[in-house]
Amino acid sequence: MALKKGFTFIELLISITIISLVGVAVYSVFANGITAWRRGNKNRTYARNIRLTTEKVARELRNAFEFSNIAFEGTEDSIMFPALIAVESESGEGETETHYEIGRLAFFYDKKEDALCREEKAYGEVFEEEEIGKGEALIRHLRKLEFEYCYLDNATGTYKWKEDWKKEEQDSIPQAVKIKMVFKKKAGRHDFEKTVFIPMGTGEQKIKLGSITTEKTAEQ
Repeated sequence: MALKKGFTFIELLISITIISLVGVAVYSVFANGITAWRRGNKNRTYARNIRLTTEKVARELRNAFEFSNIAFEGTEDSIMFPALIAVESESGEGETETHYEIGRLAFFYDKKEDALCREEKAYGEVFEEEEIGKGEALIRHLRKLEFEYCYLDNATGTYKWKEDWKKEEQDSIPQAVKIKMVFKKKAGRHDFEKTVFIPMGTGEQKIKLGSITTEKTAEQ
């Protein structure tokens, strides 16, 4: 008499368990791969934002000019200067037109947001509220933002750096501005440094105009 062959109940349970374990392992590998891809993509996006934002800041600094009613001023973590601001207004036909007028740009470190922020004010707004208000966050996850200002020391004929640029002490534009950013650990970035030379900076200009960017390992 021929015997019927088949799985016993125990063999069936073992098979189901093995298939389940293999499925979990495959899912874990797939999920980890997706997570790593998303993290890498997020880091690349963050790095791209740093590069594009600092280039924009550098471009706006290089376009700085002297204007008697709006001084170029800076502290260790903020900077403001006259600039051409885009202003929208309605034309006679009900359409919106954009024109440019002198205003003030400001870049500063917002401690609450841990971010480099940008603020622009039209000419009239500058005199209504001279202090920097709330700006647009450009780069987040910052632990520290520092500005330094280059000037020509007439006594020695050498270029030096200082931590502020006060209108009471200087009535001109610095030769260059150095931007330093220290990131929080979760940002996964090294310290960032960029030196921007300003064409309208007064004094003898011995350094080729342009900008220098460096990214160095954070100090332990």
